[in-house]
Amino acid sequence: MSNPEKKPSPPEALRDPNLELAREIFIGMACRIYSAPSNPEQKKPDPKALATMCFRLAEAFDAASRETPKVKAALEAASKADVKLADVDLSGMFETLKKG
Repeated sequence: MSNPEKKPSPPEALRDPNLELAREIFIGMACRIYSAPSNPEQKKPDPKALATMCFRLAEAFDAASRETPKVKAALEAASKADVKLADVDLSGMFETLKKG
C-alpha cells in the first residue's frame, strides 16, 4: 500500500543540488533557534524565512567552494583537456572526400 499523503519527489532536472546542504543547515539552525529560551519581546523567525536563508547559505557555500585553488586548478585542467569542435578545422577532410 502506498502512502496517499506522501508527495511525489520532483524529477532530477528540477531538484536543487544544494537541497541536502540547505536541509542540514536548516535542521541545525532550527534546533538552536526554536529550542533556545527567548525574551518575550524577541520574536522567533518564520520557519519558511529561515528555510529561504538556509538555501541562500547553501548556494553561497557552493559558489565559494568553486573558487578554491584546488577546484580552480581542476576546472582549468578539464577545460584544457576538452576538445572544442568549433576550433577543429575539418575542411581538409571534406576536400579528400570530394576528390575520391
